[in-house]
Amino acid sequence: MGIDPGTSKCGYAVLSSAGERLALEVILAEQLLARVAVDVAAGVRVVCVGDATRSRDVLTRLRAQWPELRIELVDERNTSLQARRRYYQDHPPRGILRFVPRGLLVPKTALDGYAALLIIERFLSVRGQEERDPSA
Repeated sequence: MGIDPGTSKCGYAVLSSAGERLALEVILAEQLLARVAVDVAAGVRVVCVGDATRSRDVLTRLRAQWPELRIELVDERNTSLQARRRYYQDHPPRGILRFVPRGLLVPKTALDGYAALLIIERFLSVRGQEERDPSA
């Protein structure tokens, strides 16, 4: 599970152990713990939390609620910019918009869920490097 914490809303993503997207959404910050509870009950084993806005508060609450759960703080630098790119990979512009540079397009939806997905992918990437090179 990946969480991109924010002041009023949070990005939220869940991947299966096979890498399949199970959730990619934006939720209200006050609904975060209830949403996490559903997925923890469904078997989520690792929670990756972006290290910027409200991360310490989210970490504290998650660890208090689920002390046995593996909770990792992940560098979320540049995830907002990368989230835009990922969004347009999943939702390529159509019609005349195909010819407009992606940087000039404004997505119709909040990208926090994509940022949460990128947070998971960063964690998995770093973990994979550590498994290949234990001295890292």
